[in-house]
Amino acid sequence: MDNQKNLLDETQSSPDRNWHTIQGKPGVLFRRHAYRKNGKKPDLFLAIRYRNHGKRITETLGWTSEGWTAEIAFELINMFRKNIRLGERPQSLKEKREMEAEARRREEAINETAKAGNITFGDLADYYLKWVQKNRQDSTTIEGHLTHHILPLLGSKPASAITQTDIQNLKETVAAKKPRTGRNKNNKEATLSPQTVLHILKTVREVYNYARETPIPKSPDMMLFSGLNPVLLSTRGHRGIRIAKFDSRRLRILNDEEINTILSHNAAKGTAREVHDMILFSLDTGIRIGELVHLRRESVDAGRAMVRILKGSDANRSTKGGYARIVPLGQLYPENLDAVRLRMATPSDSPFLFPGKNGARRDSGYLRRKLSQIVKLHGFNTGIVDTRNMIVWHTLRHTYATRMLEAGVDIYTLKELMGHSSVTTTEIYLHLCDMAKRQAALAHILLANKKTSAG
Repeated sequence: MDNQKNLLDETQSSPDRNWHTIQGKPGVLFRRHAYRKNGKKPDLFLAIRYRNHGKRITETLGWTSEGWTAEIAFELINMFRKNIRLGERPQSLKEKREMEAEARRREEAINETAKAGNITFGDLADYYLKWVQKNRQDSTTIEGHLTHHILPLLGSKPASAITQTDIQNLKETVAAKKPRTGRNKNNKEATLSPQTVLHILKTVREVYNYARETPIPKSPDMMLFSGLNPVLLSTRGHRGIRIAKFDSRRLRILNDEEINTILSHNAAKGTAREVHDMILFSLDTGIRIGELVHLRRESVDAGRAMVRILKGSDANRSTKGGYARIVPLGQLYPENLDAVRLRMATPSDSPFLFPGKNGARRDSGYLRRKLSQIVKLHGFNTGIVDTRNMIVWHTLRHTYATRMLEAGVDIYTLKELMGHSSVTTTEIYLHLCDMAKRQAALAHILLANKKTSAG
C-alpha cells in the first residue's frame, strides 16, 4: 500500500496532471512522467476506467517501467467487464488483489496440511488446477469438471481415504446428470455422454497423478500425495471401473445447397456480414472456432495468400495440441481471399482479424448461436435425432476436410493443414468424402503431372 501511495504521490507531482486515453483501447488511461524515461519513451503511469452496475470505477495500475503495458491494462478491463456481465469474480483490481492474497494464505495452510498427511482431495485439486491453467489449453473444461461434478462429492474427503467404491459412486452419479451445455442441453431425456463421464473420471486420476509427482512447495523431499491412485479405468475385463465405449464423433458435412443457403443468408452488411465472412473463412481454411476468434491481423499474409494459425485459447498460447500451422487462403473459396485482402486493406485499431465489440476478441458462443439460428430457420436439423448428424459450427471444419480430399489433397498434407497430431484422426474424413470425386481429382492431377514431365 505504501508503494502504491508513493506512486500516486509521484504521479500527482508531475506537471502532466491529466489522464489521457489510448486509441483502440477504451478505458485505458495514462499520465506521462515529467522527465523519467522507460527506454527511449516517457515513462507512463497507467490506470483503468470502467463501469460496474452504473458506477464509474477508476483504478491505478503502475508505471510502464515496472512492466505494466496498455495491452495488460486492456485485458484487465475486458476481464472485469465480462465478469460483471456474468456475475463472476473478480470484478475489480482491488478484488483481484484480495483474491490473490487469499490464495497465498490458503496455499500456506494447505502446505502445512500436506506435511501432516491430512490433505483433502479438494486441496490437491487446487494445486492441479493452478498447473492446468498455465499449461493446458482445456483448462476451462477441467475446471468445469471439478467444480460441477467432482468436488461436490470428493472435495472434502481426505485424499488418502478415497477408494474405488467412491470412484464408482462418482461415475454413477455423474452418468445420471443432465447436460449443462453442449448439443443435448435442451433434450429432457438426455444424460451426460459416456465420453464426458470418462473425461470426468480421468480428471480425478490426473489430480492424483499430479500430486504424486509434485513436491510440497518449500519441501522438495515430500510429495503432495504419496498413496495409491484409486482411479483404475478399464474398457474390458473386470479390473477397475468399467467404461463403456462410445463414438462421439460428428458425422455431418455440408452439401453445396446447404453451403450456398448459409452463405447467402442476410449477408449484406453489419453483423450479418461479419458472421458470413467468418463462416466463409472457416469453410476455406478448416480453422477451429477457438482459433478463429483469436486470429490476429499480423498472422495473415494476404499477398502470399497464407494464414498462420498460432493460438487457440486464452489458456494456452498455441493451438489445440500445440501444433501451429500455415494454411493457404482461397484454395476452396477464392472469394474468401478477396474478402480477407479487403479486410486487411481496411485500417483497424483492433489486433484481431474478426474483432468483436470495441475491438475486443469475439465470443465463440455468439458465433455458434448465430449459425444455429440460420440452420434452424432453414430447417437443416429438422427431424434429426442423433446429434452427431446435426449441423453446428464444427461442421464447417469437417466440410473443409472432406472438400480438400475430394480435390485430391494428399492425406498427410491435410493432416498438417488440419493441425492433427496423428494421421489416424485425418483418415476419418476418407470415409466421409465422395470417393468418386477424389479419384477423379487424383486422376486429373496425375495427368497434369505427366504433361508437365513431358514438356
